[in-house]
Amino acid sequence: MQTSCLSAAERDAAAAANALQGARKRAERYGRRRLLTASSPAEPALPPAESSSSPRRLYSPRDRALLIIYTTVAIDMLGSALTVPVMPFLVEALGGDASSLGLLFSTFAVAQIGAGLWMGAASDRLGRRPILLVSLAGSAVGMLGSAQAPTFRALLGWRFLLGAFSGTSATANAYIADITAPSERPKLMSWIGVIASLCFMFGPGV
Repeated sequence: MQTSCLSAAERDAAAAANALQGARKRAERYGRRRLLTASSPAEPALPPAESSSSPRRLYSPRDRALLIIYTTVAIDMLGSALTVPVMPFLVEALGGDASSLGLLFSTFAVAQIGAGLWMGAASDRLGRRPILLVSLAGSAVGMLGSAQAPTFRALLGWRFLLGAFSGTSATANAYIADITAPSERPKLMSWIGVIASLCFMFGPGV
């Protein structure tokens, strides 16, 4: 009886030892698996595949904004360039001479310098688009007034008004800086100068 009791206790102890050893092995395997998972690099997430049925956008909003900016600058510059060959005849018809012609161009240049100052500051407070629209409207009024000026003094005043609204380059450069990355700005801003040169190259011939 005592022997059978001892053998049963030994069997229980052996089963408990086997269970404990199995638990230790499972714990070791689980810890090794977690260690391998943590040390392995995560696979990079692949970008979602574009659907062939989705339409491609040819022009982004930024491209459309740049097109509007360059068109605005071209209209402003071309309007000034078109009047260059006409001004000597207009001044002569109004009783002016060569010095009057020089004064006319100087007045326009001085007003244009001031336009770059006030339009740049105003665009920071009011926005780029409103100032560009105001510039085009003011230039249109100045050109119409210059064409209908009855005297040289009136022509001088209209040319001053035209120059005061001809500062689109400063606002255009600020607009480009707002919507582009710093690495792209030199290339995109250089197109402002290219457009101005082209307008004054072909505008008088037109």
